Amino acid sequence: MQRADFFIGKPGPGSIAEALAMGLPVIVERNAWTLSQERYNALWVREKQVGLVVANFNYIVEAVSRLLEKETLAQFRCKARKMHNRALLEIPDILSRILRESNR
Repeated sequence: MQRADFFIGKPGPGSIAEALAMGLPVIVERNAWTLSQERYNALWVREKQVGLVVANFNYIVEAVSRLLEKETLAQFRCKARKMHNRALLEIPDILSRILRESNR
């Protein structure tokens, strides 16, 4: 991914997180065949404006063309670079709190 300009793939949390960690905008697919646990991720991509969501990969040429527009790519890259996934640092505290509360 270090040599990539953007990421194209499924809206899995690991895929999106890795792309964003590299500062890459994403193009992901969301439709009836998207795994239910990944559907929100595609909406999140759109909401956070870190990439594009296509109904299916038949639209990939149009999506790549749109993404490669100079201002569009710059905007998505800027937003992608501002994302900092802190889940790895937050999860131990959350689990610790759950354990403490369950022992009461």
